[in-house]
Amino acid sequence: MSIKLRLTVLSFLQFFIWGSWLITIGAYWFQTKQWGGTEFGAIFSTMGFSAIFMPTVMGLIADRFINAERLLGFCHLMGAIVLFLIPMVNSPGAFFSSCSLI
Repeated sequence: MSIKLRLTVLSFLQFFIWGSWLITIGAYWFQTKQWGGTEFGAIFSTMGFSAIFMPTVMGLIADRFINAERLLGFCHLMGAIVLFLIPMVNSPGAFFSSCSLI
């Protein structure tokens, strides 16, 4: 399998997962858990902050300490674990801290 095809599949799977939980998270939050909108807005605000700061932080880690491919794989595995455990969270505060890890 060529590197271009592997990167294409990786990108597709990454954005497929993001799209699957970002679309349904509102219904889960308001209908199933019946939590408030303030905390929901706080969770989505973390995505903007992480998009600004985390590429720099991860780039520094990848340049100095670990291979970039291994770091990316580790980040994907940690995100998968967090997404798997999120339905077990029972408070908005814990949900906020869990989603900020993704």
